[in-house]
Amino acid sequence: MAMDAVLRQLESRIEELVEAYTTSRKHGMELETRVADLQSRIESDTEAGERMAKLEKQRDELGKRLEKVLKQIDGALAKAG
Repeated sequence: MAMDAVLRQLESRIEELVEAYTTSRKHGMELETRVADLQSRIESDTEAGERMAKLEKQRDELGKRLEKVLKQIDGALAKAG
């Protein structure tokens, strides 16, 4: 009888370990998915930042060109007036 009790305890403990392993694998897979999502967001944010910097540069260049055109218009109006 003592051997049966030991075997039952051993079986019970093995079942607990299998359950714990299954749970940890599931949690590990969830974490891998979350990490992949976060990496995608970081890449997207980086791309958006680069795009924003490019657009700001274009805006500054257009502003300078507009100032130059306005100065030419002002100069032409001053000569005509």
